[in-house]
Amino acid sequence: MTRLALWTLAAIAAPLVAHATPEDELRDAENSYLYGDYPGVIAKLTPLVEPDILLAAPEDLARAYELLGLSSFFLDRTDAARGWFERLIRYRPDARLNPVLVPPPAVSFFDDIRADLADEIAAMREAIRQQQREEAERRRRASLLQIRVETRVNSRIVATVPFGAGQFQNGDTGLGYLFLGTELAATATSIGCYLAFVDLRQSNHLFARADAERAEALRSAYVWSGAIALALMVGGVVHAWATFVDEAPLRETALPPPALDGAGDGFLLWRF
Repeated sequence: MTRLALWTLAAIAAPLVAHATPEDELRDAENSYLYGDYPGVIAKLTPLVEPDILLAAPEDLARAYELLGLSSFFLDRTDAARGWFERLIRYRPDARLNPVLVPPPAVSFFDDIRADLADEIAAMREAIRQQQREEAERRRRASLLQIRVETRVNSRIVATVPFGAGQFQNGDTGLGYLFLGTELAATATSIGCYLAFVDLRQSNHLFARADAERAEALRSAYVWSGAIALALMVGGVVHAWATFVDEAPLRETALPPPALDGAGDGFLLWRF
């Protein structure tokens, strides 16, 4: 084969080698393991797990630890095998060796390591369960509807003020406008009639004979309209006291989901 042909083959093969992924290396190491090439397995997999872990899939990383442990065990490198199996157990607390595919001595060696790490495994499982509970709590709280209710503290003094003040304070705006309008109308009528009545008086504070009838009508009008205004005021105050509420809602605002350490279920209400 000519030198040109060799260079051509090298140029074709180089990109293929350069683009081999960590997953490809893992598959190649598995083939080496099946053929009993345990040093080859260690040589191929060690760069994939240290100093940096290059295998992205959790199952691939667990398989790499298993093959490294088994290959070291079959080479009588028990300390190295223990180290790789401990990594596997800490990474996958429920990991087991398949007794159908793995010789009993290797399974027994692995199970002894699991027994030595029993307390650590139990703590890891509890940590996993706690993480699952916290995640479930986050999802539950994310589904809660939170409403912030802003309220106003009402005053008995305001409830004593006429012209619908007590009704407005209680949030009954319709009735408040009714009392306000009728009380103002009756008061204005009474004042107007009284001023007209006074205007009819002469300098001697008496009324002319021609204005006597009109003066009497104006007097009756301002007295009765004043009485009506007073009755409406009293009625409005009595109603405000009878329907008085300590707090009145101002507005409701939707809030983001609460933090994990919050409390309460269903509708969460805050008052300000």
